[in-house]
Amino acid sequence: MFINMYFDTIKNIATYILNDWKLLSFITLVFAVYYYATYTYRFFEDKGISYIKPTIFVGSVWKRVSKQMSFHEYQLYVYNYFKGKPYGGIFEGRRPTLYIFDPELIKAVTIRDFEHFVDRLSLESNEPRYLKRFLLNLTGTEWKMVRSAITPSFSSARLKNMLPLIQQSSDQMVKFLHQYDNCDVEMKDLIGHFTLEVIGSCAFGIKTDALTDENAHFVKLAEQFGYLSTTRKIILLVFVMIMPKMMKYFNLSFLNPEAAAELVKILKITKAERRKAESKQGDFLQLIIEAANKEKEIAEKTNEVIHLDEDTIDAQSFLFLIAGYETSSTLLSFGIHTLALNLDLQEKLRKHICEITDGKEISYELLTELTYLEGFLLETLRLHPPLARVERKCNKDYVLPGTNITIKKGEVIGIPIYGIHMDSDIYPEPNKFRPERFMGEEKKDRPSHLYLAFGAGPRNCIGMRFAMISAKIAMVSLLKNFKFSVCTKTENPVKIEKHSMLLKPASGLWVKLEKL
Repeated sequence: MFINMYFDTIKNIATYILNDWKLLSFITLVFAVYYYATYTYRFFEDKGISYIKPTIFVGSVWKRVSKQMSFHEYQLYVYNYFKGKPYGGIFEGRRPTLYIFDPELIKAVTIRDFEHFVDRLSLESNEPRYLKRFLLNLTGTEWKMVRSAITPSFSSARLKNMLPLIQQSSDQMVKFLHQYDNCDVEMKDLIGHFTLEVIGSCAFGIKTDALTDENAHFVKLAEQFGYLSTTRKIILLVFVMIMPKMMKYFNLSFLNPEAAAELVKILKITKAERRKAESKQGDFLQLIIEAANKEKEIAEKTNEVIHLDEDTIDAQSFLFLIAGYETSSTLLSFGIHTLALNLDLQEKLRKHICEITDGKEISYELLTELTYLEGFLLETLRLHPPLARVERKCNKDYVLPGTNITIKKGEVIGIPIYGIHMDSDIYPEPNKFRPERFMGEEKKDRPSHLYLAFGAGPRNCIGMRFAMISAKIAMVSLLKNFKFSVCTKTENPVKIEKHSMLLKPASGLWVKLEKL
């Protein structure tokens, strides 16, 4: 009888499974998805690290995904959430990211123990190779080799040679802006014309027509490189949050693929023409071509690996263009917006510029004398950094100084730039605009690694000096020729786009422009 009952039970279970296999399959699938989406969520708890409680699929970044906060606002939120603690954790989707806040830990990761954190975080995708070979994405020895080849392009001697080209573009900008006299203008867009012309001439010897034709083809392409459709944004979000390792099988990019392809096509044509030309120029493209030729000659003799192949040259050219265009226009436009809101500051800066430069030709040495202007630009970047966070990926196991916490190879560390820049313990009255923070003893007394607008350590922004020099020359021309004031469209504070990783004003940066 017992055996009959046993077989009856088995029969009933089998019948249930056969009749309700769809329900069981669904339950199994739900459990598998839930396990996959959440099994990493004990990462910080197991290490004894404080963390922001995650939500399934989105992790700790629901405030970002739901557009309650911009990326910059979220970095400040994380910083304040862990205020007083040296580190803390968040989950970006399934991926744990350890944030560090203590100044000594920041110095250790970015500078002192850099050999453990050579790499940046990058998500591998099956996109065109020229989009994967950015200096930002390269790792280890390959990054060092390519960076070394590019570094001479930004030497003092090279920058001095670029000054006439920058000044020429600056003079063109003044003429371009004359047509808007006594008008309300959106400065982010207009300044973008200047930065595009500067990069085109200094880096590639390209005349973009950005300051002579508002509808120039090059300008329209540059304006579109960061545009993505809503559908594409959602697809990217799903991959990044839930299955980042699957991205390598799909052609997914954070850049507009059509605009990127067209811009790279123009750069490829320019590169080909440069190689045919008998005369040589001293710009970025020429230098990287020569470095590639030299590397090729050595490789033919030694059988060493070639790092500066054609895709890598194209990638660095494209990166120079898009990074310089976006970040420099952000710096200058937010700077002008600040001056429109603070007329006393504007007059003080104008007086400083006129006293130093009037009757003199702009030179590399003269620009170093503009200390108040430099302080103004650095303070603008403190309050409005184009990037709000910097990441480092551990490339060999590392024990966090002063702790028993081991950062394993492949794990990610985040440093919230905007949070540090808005810390009243580091920058007293952080919401107050004070160029003096970056002058004299006040600047000397503050550790350099706590100003992160250009990053810190060996992997900082390679184009930092070029960006500052071109910004100085532009501001000299602008303040000598124009007055900026508020208009009916001027926002204070400025609303920031919620979906962008970069600092972008949601409604533009509007001011009234008047010729002096």
